[in-house]
Amino acid sequence: MIMQEAKRLNQIIRESEEYRNYVRTMKRVKENEELYQAMNSFRRRNYELQSYEDGINRYQEICNLAQEYERVLNNSVVNDFLVAEQIFSRKLAGVYEVIADGMELDYDYME
Repeated sequence: MIMQEAKRLNQIIRESEEYRNYVRTMKRVKENEELYQAMNSFRRRNYELQSYEDGINRYQEICNLAQEYERVLNNSVVNDFLVAEQIFSRKLAGVYEVIADGMELDYDYME
C-alpha cells in the first residue's frame, strides 16, 4: 500500500506546475550545449563550496564564483532554470518534511 501511494504521489508531483516548469526550463538550457556545460560547471562548484562542513563562512568564495560566472548567470534561460530548480527543490523538501513528520530516525552515526 505504501508503494502504491508513493507512486501516486510521484505522479502528482510530475504533474505539478513546479515540476513542469523545471523540465521546460531545463530543456531550454540543454538546447545550447556550451551554455548547459557552463551552467553545470557553476552548479557543481557552487554545490562543493556550500557542502563544506568545516565551519568557515564561504560568502566571499561564493561571491567570487558568481562574478566568475556572471555571463552565464545573467543569461535569461539559465536564470529561468535556476529559479525553477530552486522552487521545485524547495517544494520537494517540503514534501519530504511532511512525509517524515513525527518519525524518529537515528542519525547519530553521522556525527
